[in-house]
Amino acid sequence: MRSDCLRLEDNVSISVGNTKMGHIRSVSLPSRITCAEGVPCSRLCYAAKIERLRPSVREAYAHNLQVLRRDPERYWREVEGAIMMSRFFRFHVSGDIPDKAYLKEMVDVAERNPHCQILCFTKRYELVSVYYGEHMGFPENLHIIMSVWRDYPYVNPYRLPEAHVRYKDGTTTARKRAKSCGGNCAECAKVMEGCWSLEKGQQVVFDQH
Repeated sequence: MRSDCLRLEDNVSISVGNTKMGHIRSVSLPSRITCAEGVPCSRLCYAAKIERLRPSVREAYAHNLQVLRRDPERYWREVEGAIMMSRFFRFHVSGDIPDKAYLKEMVDVAERNPHCQILCFTKRYELVSVYYGEHMGFPENLHIIMSVWRDYPYVNPYRLPEAHVRYKDGTTTARKRAKSCGGNCAECAKVMEGCWSLEKGQQVVFDQH
């Protein structure tokens, strides 16, 4: 997967797109390190594979985490700067929501930038569910999708949208009427379909990478 990054020394690395997402900006963190402990997909993680094969990508993701930890104000200022100039944005092609403080920043940024549709897949089920319950929802332009993996404990009390996998053996945990991934995030974004339009209780299914 080809990916181009806007990168200046000490700046947050913002991707300007890749072959699957099209021209949609995103920010990523290291895989596994920021993911929930014990996620079974870590053994087959495509992001981890890319990090292993492409040192520049691995360094960019690690750098983002360093900026987040060392200077969170800078991290969020630069992420929001990219969101301000975008109609669509994605959190975490690699990695996941590290903690509640990070999720709150995502929500705050979305509220300040209603012009931008923001997408995020996560396996932080409990973290997201608790926050959603405490605040009675998320901004309409923040599309958080629960990423489900077979045989991994899963909770979704508020019926938030779900992403399921169609495994290489042809099986899936998705319902029959789940939407199938169209293959390009930007094309779906243009007409607000696919993941960008999922409502409560709806599902999308992706072929296993």
